[in-house]
Amino acid sequence: MDVLDGVPRCVLGYQVKTRTQIVLSFLIPVVFELLVYCVLMTADVIVVVEHFRNGNPSWAWFTLAFMWLPAVSCFASVLSSPSQWPETVGCDERTARFVAKHLLVLTLFPVAAFYRFNRRIFWSIEALFQEKGSYGRVQAVGKIRETSPYELYHFLQAFLHAAPQMSLQLYILLRDNTFRNYDTVTAQIVSVVFSFLTMASIITSYQRFESQKIVGKCYPWSSDQQVAARKREFLRSTSTAESLLASAKRNPLEGDPMVPNIMRNFYSKYGEGPSSPGSKIINVNPSNFDRQSSKQLTDPYANYTDDDKLEVADTVDSQSPTVSFKRDLVEHIDEIRQYVRQTDDLKLSTIPADSSDEEYENPVELDKPPRTPAPPTPAANVLKRASVLRDIFVFDVECFIKSHVPRLPEGMFEHERKQDNENVDQTDGDALSLPSRRQMITGLEEDDLVGKAVSFTGWVMFLLMRMIALSVFYVFFPLYFWMLCVNHYFLMIACIIYEVRFHEKLERYYFYLFLAYIYLFSLLEFKIKFIHVRTWYVGYVTLVFIENIAMSVLWYNLGSFDSWWFDFLHYLTVASGVLSLLCLLFYYAFLRPKDKVLFVN
Repeated sequence: MDVLDGVPRCVLGYQVKTRTQIVLSFLIPVVFELLVYCVLMTADVIVVVEHFRNGNPSWAWFTLAFMWLPAVSCFASVLSSPSQWPETVGCDERTARFVAKHLLVLTLFPVAAFYRFNRRIFWSIEALFQEKGSYGRVQAVGKIRETSPYELYHFLQAFLHAAPQMSLQLYILLRDNTFRNYDTVTAQIVSVVFSFLTMASIITSYQRFESQKIVGKCYPWSSDQQVAARKREFLRSTSTAESLLASAKRNPLEGDPMVPNIMRNFYSKYGEGPSSPGSKIINVNPSNFDRQSSKQLTDPYANYTDDDKLEVADTVDSQSPTVSFKRDLVEHIDEIRQYVRQTDDLKLSTIPADSSDEEYENPVELDKPPRTPAPPTPAANVLKRASVLRDIFVFDVECFIKSHVPRLPEGMFEHERKQDNENVDQTDGDALSLPSRRQMITGLEEDDLVGKAVSFTGWVMFLLMRMIALSVFYVFFPLYFWMLCVNHYFLMIACIIYEVRFHEKLERYYFYLFLAYIYLFSLLEFKIKFIHVRTWYVGYVTLVFIENIAMSVLWYNLGSFDSWWFDFLHYLTVASGVLSLLCLLFYYAFLRPKDKVLFVN
């Protein structure tokens, strides 16, 4: 398995080198995320200080709480996840070190974030100086792609820190008498802008995560044991179309390695294998099917005298496949009959034991059908056919129940396991492995840098339109704002429940509540797999555009304002909405990654 599996190999259809893959997929994104994180945290700290200086402690404490909320949520999630804890029983030194480490990370979470970013940048640069296929390159790329709980913090930061912080600072900026302190306003604008960038980067990374997870991607905050188990299960249970085509191109004369070799079993019983010195091999050539050439093999001694026949007898016998085959057949005819009877070959076992091989006296007639007639075809049994149809119908009903009922009673299909165990006990080593039906699944590859850039721009414009519309509408109509948000939230919960009623676990309802909150701002295929992807995206974008247009029309026509600032925000909302729609359409039309087809074995 290649260490860069899953990393885009092409940019705009052109294949790139491995070093270019590392630069475009690892180095540039992590440097951008580090710069955005540094500016955002610095701006938020300045905003907190300015609010305290201006005599607004409530705004300062809210701003500080939003900065700490992702770190606290990540700490609680890690401690509540059994897979993240060390594999020990009870409380010992390793458990104490684990808790102390994460408490320290919670206290100094910006330092832990900087360490994670700088570690990935270091190993990305290190991978560029290593040769392709070397141990150093493999080790460096493994360090870049290793999982960490910080990735969960980075994901939560977009929706527990950036989104509420953006809404709060926009609301403060739009209130009356807020443009007194230039330093405060500048810090707030910087915080709002980089909150947009943080949210857009996370949405771009996790936009179609479940479709990418199908083809091998893991959660970036999983433990090492979970990642290893996931990779083993993925390699064991799936196969690509390329591997199936390669197996299909195998020479049919080689035979299926899963099918037992009857002649190998025969020679293993009677001691003379096909590769032994005294073995006889039948060579099938086009001359065997040509009557003119086969007549020449009728008498191999036609042009020889009696003395010559004695000298070249062995040579002719060894060179004539027909004569050697006849001699081998005559010598082992009794043993072959006995072996055929033991293997229950009905067609050949009907040959009587005292019959002679006069049927094969003429070697020319070896390619013709034998004189012995084939046994009659057994009559079809109507009752047997009815029982087979009944079994097929019952099997189809059971498969339908399994695929459409989310929680089945335990032991409902225990009879299948008993039958399978009985069948396994009754089969012998010569059972044939018949071809089985493979289920085809479709996922998405990861975006290249150009696709990520266009998608990132589209989501920045989408979030700008959404957040400005919500914030300005709250300034003029706070009651209707909360009514709109509550209705949108419950509508998203209903859509999620409808989507996951069959193919997902409803026990994740705590996360589905959080996912519905995310859907207030954007749409993510995360933790649930969309069955009808286009319906989800078209319906969601249409709904959000209708809400934004309705809010903008209401506050622009019914709100009372005298500043040019609101006119600018109104036109900015319209322009960002149009640009976001164009970027998203261009991305899905030209830059969307290709579908990756896998087969479940």
